[in-house]
Amino acid sequence: MRKLFTLLILTIFFNTSYGQNEKDIIIGKRLTIKSEILNSDREISVYLPNSYNENNYINYPVLYLLDGRKFFNSFSGVITQLSSDASPQIPEMIVIGITSQDRVKDSSPTNSLIGYTKEAEKGLEVSGGADDFLKFIQKELIPFVEHKYRTNSYRTFVGYSFTGLPVLQALFSIPETFNSYLVIDFSAWWDNEVMMKRLKNFSKEYKGSKRDIFFTTVDRVSNKVYPEEYNPGWTFIQEFEQTLPTNISFDYKKYKYKKENHHSMPLISFIDGMKYIFRGHMVNYDEMYTNPELIKTKFSKLSERLGYNIYLPEGLINYYGNLFLYNRPDIEKAIFYFNYNTQNYPLSSSAWSNLAKAYKIKGDKIKAESFYQKALKLNPKSIDIKKRLEELKN
Repeated sequence: MRKLFTLLILTIFFNTSYGQNEKDIIIGKRLTIKSEILNSDREISVYLPNSYNENNYINYPVLYLLDGRKFFNSFSGVITQLSSDASPQIPEMIVIGITSQDRVKDSSPTNSLIGYTKEAEKGLEVSGGADDFLKFIQKELIPFVEHKYRTNSYRTFVGYSFTGLPVLQALFSIPETFNSYLVIDFSAWWDNEVMMKRLKNFSKEYKGSKRDIFFTTVDRVSNKVYPEEYNPGWTFIQEFEQTLPTNISFDYKKYKYKKENHHSMPLISFIDGMKYIFRGHMVNYDEMYTNPELIKTKFSKLSERLGYNIYLPEGLINYYGNLFLYNRPDIEKAIFYFNYNTQNYPLSSSAWSNLAKAYKIKGDKIKAESFYQKALKLNPKSIDIKKRLEELKN
């Protein structure tokens, strides 16, 4: 009886302790916005980078993701992974997942009753609403996001399968709305391959700004409708490559059927696509350790290509600054990194405080005091900065 009582007490203790320590892991938020254009409420999911709530001065690029409910969790996780650690491959960004109330209506650029089987389907009667859907995104959703969150001018648009159609339609009809496009195995068969016809006009007429496009597709197997050797998506990609418009940077991946299929490829396609769009972002360790000046040149070129000022995360630069300040003592490299952060993030109190700390260790009290004063001006309530200033004066 005593053993049973002791076991009961331990069970209550562990369950209570566990309950007290557990915390929810929050990936994002789900919001509803009213669309006058579509005359309906629309659901969106919002992911904010880990650093978003740690500052009030960084503006982030935005990724607009169709099939929002299906891919929001996994694709946001990819963004977190690829933009973190000591060698990030893409910048941190905001993700907006867009949910369609009627996927067929919102995604189809034309009205057609002919489905994948090349036979009429009653469910396709509502098709042809992609232009209105894109108008909602351009005129209502994007202004809403840019008013509510700290965004910069860079936008990426992503769609898969049937929702790849409005991504292409956006490129063809409102190309300046997005800076980069990721089209994952889109439904190129739609309406007798109508997007192929639109591609030919686009290729002749496009004179706009630089844009990045990444396509993926997969080998097909023979079926009653399409023979194995014919893949409408692959045919489209080949035509796009042959008629590539000026100022369009383009790449693609064609996955082997036995390794991937239409339903298994979205995640790997998304990873490959994001790495292509932000190619040149990842830094090598030899650059960080031996010649940090290369980073400035590298990101200056990347900023020019992308059309906005892009930097490595502030926390990562602080990591390398502290590495050379303490673990691998090299005061000049430490100062370079901390100074680099003040150039990229001039409104960061932490950046100026770290630079002051480095100059204090170097023995330059005048500069240390000056930079602590800048840090204090940006964060007047900081007890730590006040303490360090007092130490310098004494």
